[in-house]
Amino acid sequence: MGRLAAYLERVLRARASLFSADPDRGLFLAGTAGCLALALAFCLPAALATLLPGLVHPALGAFCASACLWLTMAPRSLAEHARAVLRPLARGSLPEARRMLVRIVGRETAELDAHAAARACVESVAENSTDGVTASLFWAFAGYLAGGFPLAAACCVLHRAVNTLDAMWGRTDSRYLFFGRFAARFDDVLNWLPARLSLPCTALAACLIRGLSGREAWRVGLGDRRAHESPNSAWCEAAFSGGLGLRLGGPARYAGRARNHPWLGEGTPDAKPRHIAQAVRLMHREAWLACALYAALAGLSTLI
Repeated sequence: MGRLAAYLERVLRARASLFSADPDRGLFLAGTAGCLALALAFCLPAALATLLPGLVHPALGAFCASACLWLTMAPRSLAEHARAVLRPLARGSLPEARRMLVRIVGRETAELDAHAAARACVESVAENSTDGVTASLFWAFAGYLAGGFPLAAACCVLHRAVNTLDAMWGRTDSRYLFFGRFAARFDDVLNWLPARLSLPCTALAACLIRGLSGREAWRVGLGDRRAHESPNSAWCEAAFSGGLGLRLGGPARYAGRARNHPWLGEGTPDAKPRHIAQAVRLMHREAWLACALYAALAGLSTLI
């Protein structure tokens, strides 16, 4: 997806004037076309790869849909990247931790102290627990209810394609302000409901981990759910903040520009390596709970 996105960007930027004589509108329409083209390039093969085996036997269709969902979810990758920051922090190697952190955050890391680096890592795990894990589960479930296994495969792949483009194009700098706008807004739409469902899942998951507080995850998540310029980010980040007893968010620098994000929660801002490990455990428990919830609802729908 990333390689195709890079290719489409080069081709469409060079031809943006064909979409509109106005440069900004031309970039917006070119980015819109690129987003839709990438989505179709992956959704249609996913649907066909599930539909055709399903015609042979329904179990084959279910297996192929499950394979598509497995490919679109990223809990293991997210955990590995988080632990790559945790390990050097635990042994006091802050420069190495900063280098590892660059892989999962968009902010500048060169000036972060150990607490800020750990906090940024926790924030990334919290946000991506929805973007990279539970939202794919949600759209697979929604697709299954609407059209069976082929649509389940297409929907979870659609979410992953749009989320990939949001990560690559959904920025507010001069290069992507117009070109990436459609992908960013489309990603907001696709994550709107999964982000809101993440709050009760995170709160319940925190109840299952010693040392975390499900009650605080619910209270802070509910209280600070709108404390972010993104319509979706704070729902899960605030719940993680309350559950872990951390104060997340706050000022950060992106490509030389300062952004004054609001603080989430009332805990300590001095995050430590153990908080990263706890965030990874919380992400995994949340994913299992969401998986159980959607599987139960899918099974119930077949009985109705």
